[in-house]
Parts: sequence; C-alpha cells; structure tokens
Amino acid sequence: MKVFGGPLVTVTIPMYNNAKFIRQTIESVLSQTYTNFELLVYDDYSTDGSYEIVRSISDPRLKLFRNRQNLGPEGNWNNAVSNVQGTYVKLICGDDILYPQCLERQVDILERHASEGVALVCGQRTIIDAESKALIKQINLVDEGRHQAEDVIRKLIRMGTNILGEPVCGLYPASLLEKTRGYSAMVPYTIDLDFWMQLLKLGDLYMIADPLCAFRISEESWSSRIGELRYHQFLEFMELAASDRYFGVTDLDMFIGKINCAVHSMTSTVGFKLFA
Repeated sequence: MKVFGGPLVTVTIPMYNNAKFIRQTIESVLSQTYTNFELLVYDDYSTDGSYEIVRSISDPRLKLFRNRQNLGPEGNWNNAVSNVQGTYVKLICGDDILYPQCLERQVDILERHASEGVALVCGQRTIIDAESKALIKQINLVDEGRHQAEDVIRKLIRMGTNILGEPVCGLYPASLLEKTRGYSAMVPYTIDLDFWMQLLKLGDLYMIADPLCAFRISEESWSSRIGELRYHQFLEFMELAASDRYFGVTDLDMFIGKINCAVHSMTSTVGFKLFA
C-alpha cells in the first residue's frame, strides 16, 4: 500500500445544507480503521450553518472549501473530485455514514485487483432514517465478487432499480476520472448511476456482500420529496443505458425493467438522492 507521497484515499463530501447530519457523517469518516486518507468537504454556499459546523472540526486530514455561489449538484460534485490527491476516491453525500471498516475493506480489494481491470468496488448498504434507525438492515442485489459491466447493467435494467448503491457505496481509482465526463445531471435523479455506468465501461465491478455504509432517507433528502418524478427519470436513465451498445441491453431487458420500475416506484422507500 501507498505510505509516502500523500494519502492513498480521498474521501470527498459535496455538502449543501446538511447541518443536521454533517457532523455525524464526518465523524464516521474520521473514525475509519483505515487511516491513510484525506477528507475534503466542498460547501455549496449553504445557508443553514453547515459550513460553520465543519469549520469547527479540527483534524489534520480535513480540508474545507466553500463555493462563492451555489453551483448545484452537478457543479459541486465535479468540484469535489477536481483536486483529489489520493489514488482512490470515495464521494459521500452530506448525511450518509461509513461503517468503521468501509475504507479498509474496499481499499484491500482495489489494491489487489485495480491492475487487473476492476474499476469500481461497492459495498452493500443499510437504509436509515433521520434518527439513524435502520429501516432496511441490508440490501443485497448483487452477489459477492467480480462482475463484468454488461452483466451488471443488464441486471440493473431488468430490476428497474439501483442495484449498485448510492455514491457512499463506491470506491474507484482516481486515474479513471479523466476518462469519464464526470458527474452529469442530464437525468438529475440518476446522477450517481450515470457515473457508475461510465466507470463500468472502463472495467469490472467488485461487490462486497457486507453492508459497509448507511444511506439516509429523511425529509431533507431529495428521495423523500421527488415522488413520481423518480419513476419517470429512472425510465429515462434506462433508455440512455439501452442506447449504449456497449452494454448489450435487449428489448426483453427493457420490458422486464419497466414493469419492475413501476412496482418499485409504488412500494420502495429506497431511491436516489440529489441535493439542490
């Protein structure tokens, strides 16, 4: 593992009005069993005291930046990965949580497999509420181990939901950033999945079956307010994925996926999160 010449991992948080949760999010990063990381927080001109809360936290690994104006999710997420020093990158929304061994487990996989074509390591997640109570203790939609991009995307389409997890779930090589177009809000609700799809055109997925993080559902989260728009934007994402011949998505995949997507939109509390 990298010891000299800077941190091996960059954890970056694009923050906007996360005063209620940001301290807990940051503490979950600073308490990792793996310690060779930097933590960058990019405040998107918050108005609720988020910036002041982070500024009050003293740790040499933490660096705080503030935009002079609100850039919105796409602008701030890309800003958050614009100056990473680590070999590997993890982006976290400002209310999610890492479990203590998250970085250690994911770094170990990438250190062993990055040179062999693994572009993304994801861990399963727990779904929590505003009080950090587990709503769903573990979501396992992809088996443990290595998976080729075509298989992953076709399964994602057929299931009509996010089988990879939100940004907090993933760790990826920083060297791949310049080979992508970055985080794109062309379909705002699936900004995370669009980026995962770009990475999977550059290598395989490795899934860790254990929950390594928590994704929060709360009144402050976009997923709790977006309603029916979730369904329509996921369908739009599916169409975009199917139009990319690289993944080999079939008409049958889309047919099954549209049915499942409709079911998920009516019954699931798990969605994608986007902060304006």
